[in-house]
Amino acid sequence: MLKLHHYSIEVTDVYIVKAFYISLLGFTEDEKVEFAGEEILFLRNGDFLLELIEVNQAESPPGNVHLCFETKNINDIMEKFLKAGIAPNEGPYILKNGWKTVFYRGHANEILEFLEP
Repeated sequence: MLKLHHYSIEVTDVYIVKAFYISLLGFTEDEKVEFAGEEILFLRNGDFLLELIEVNQAESPPGNVHLCFETKNINDIMEKFLKAGIAPNEGPYILKNGWKTVFYRGHANEILEFLEP
């Protein structure tokens, strides 16, 4: 069973976007993470997590998004994709906080992240 864990947006200035979501939509800062040289900030509004990833606009235009699904067993997900002939786009990785994550491309070219907390 999958559960939506977070929605992610790539931005050029995480602090300006953070101020927008906090002041206008009532989000609060949840957690900061650095991963693969990128600054990542999680904002929370109730049960909803919004991930802001700061990117260099020259290397990657802002606005890219991905959906992250939480799973109890990431290996089961990876096995399903493997049986369907689909290799990971990135990962799997184990983050400093112990989370396991892997990324795939969906059929609409969307990025799908699967996360085992």
